[in-house]
Amino acid sequence: MSTVNFVDKVIPGIASRLSHWMFRNNYFPWAPVDLQLIAFGTAAAVFKVSWKNDVKVLRLYKRSLGKSAPGIMEMAEYYRQNYETLLHWYGGPLDLVLPMEFLVLQGLPLVGPVAASLQPYVQVEKQDIFEEFSDTDFVKLMEANPFMRDQFIFFAEQTLSQWEERKICYDFVGRQNLVLVKQGGAYTLKIVDVGFFRFDLPEHNHPGKVAQIEQHVQRLTSLYQLAKVSN
Repeated sequence: MSTVNFVDKVIPGIASRLSHWMFRNNYFPWAPVDLQLIAFGTAAAVFKVSWKNDVKVLRLYKRSLGKSAPGIMEMAEYYRQNYETLLHWYGGPLDLVLPMEFLVLQGLPLVGPVAASLQPYVQVEKQDIFEEFSDTDFVKLMEANPFMRDQFIFFAEQTLSQWEERKICYDFVGRQNLVLVKQGGAYTLKIVDVGFFRFDLPEHNHPGKVAQIEQHVQRLTSLYQLAKVSN
């Protein structure tokens, strides 16, 4: 287990404060940047990076901390393959998946090398499309945004098919996975994370996790039917 993850278990939040300290002081392998810690989950620390008139999202993958160089490269490749799987499932003209680049950052103080990814920053709406829209409001949103409606129908069909196969499914639980984005007055959907629910992994099959994702699958099925009616 890496030092940072171990310390975070003993003193909750210390890894978050450590990450914020590192980036607030610009210990970063590029030109001076403005970094803001925007999320700190079980899988990654997520930063908004303003750099050379551009804004990106940087994810540092916690599972790679403390590993050897081959182990870190293996983790970067693991997440890259997840991304390629997402493109295979959801890629195409509906533009659901945000581009991602994968890399290994060297020389971060007190942490060392770490697997990471970069993707464009998008201004995400705060509403969770699965939990914070009534049926009526959801239908109104679909009717006012036909391209987003097509995106949602395609996403639902692909995801429900994965779930029925009972092998591997995109983990869309949580507001930071499938997000609502407003662009030019219209709403679109974007997939911004590369997490999967794997039926063969014991840690994914504990009752609480299964019940949570099954609840979201039921809600996805209900919204899918509403989206098709509004089409």
